[in-house]
Amino acid sequence: MVTKKTKISLALWGLFIFIVILTPRILRNLIPDQPIELTVQQQQEIQEMITTNQQPKKHFFTRKKYRRPPHLFNPNQYSLEEWKSLGLSEKQAAAVMKFCRFPLKSNADLQKIFIIPEELYQLIKDSTYYEPLPSYEIKPKEVFKKKQPQIEPIHMVHLDSARLVALPGIGPFYAKMVMKYEKALGGFHAKEQLLEVYKMNEEVYEILCKHLNFNQPNIRKISINQATKEELAKHPYIDNWQANSIIKMRKQLGGFQSLRELLDSHLINTETFEKILPYVSL
Repeated sequence: MVTKKTKISLALWGLFIFIVILTPRILRNLIPDQPIELTVQQQQEIQEMITTNQQPKKHFFTRKKYRRPPHLFNPNQYSLEEWKSLGLSEKQAAAVMKFCRFPLKSNADLQKIFIIPEELYQLIKDSTYYEPLPSYEIKPKEVFKKKQPQIEPIHMVHLDSARLVALPGIGPFYAKMVMKYEKALGGFHAKEQLLEVYKMNEEVYEILCKHLNFNQPNIRKISINQATKEELAKHPYIDNWQANSIIKMRKQLGGFQSLRELLDSHLINTETFEKILPYVSL
């Protein structure tokens, strides 16, 4: 509840504020205005300020004016001064000329030069031309066939590992396997025997057949009248049972008189006989 004392205080504050507001207006009406006196220099300065404010303001960033080229031109042949005449600065013109050294092939290449503003590009794009670049016919490289050295056929008499390794496509492994089997056989007399070599394949077989001469075989024979069972059994075409049969027949006959007597053994058939015939003697 507002007391009487509070009401009196609010009324006094309101009266005070009213007086403060009206006092300047009362004084203005009671005291006449004094004229402002300005010196000639101050008047000139004020006039200059007014004149300056009436002039159009200059923007800090002025828009460059780009120009259309006077005639058709090849951008690759334009000089520094000519690029500058279109509205580019000296640095911009120099940079554009570096791009033109490649050279430019079309307006698509010209538009990729980021230094050229879009506004300038639109002005010059219809005034450009480009000389066709010389075409170079790419001739296929002549194929020089490496002449393979002429390899003399290897006769069985001269067959060894060194000559086999020298053949194209025959490495140390196959040279070793061929010579190992040649030693066990007692020499090759037919090219088909190469297929019996350990891990022989068709490719290597064809190479060997091409370079080996079987016309003069170097066969080392086993005497069936003198060889031991072990010596006979070492041969790839004779197994232990067959070797044992040959030894028993030799004892019974008192020695073989003919190689065909081997067919009397029930362990040696015609096929086996034909295979071992080149490698046995009396």
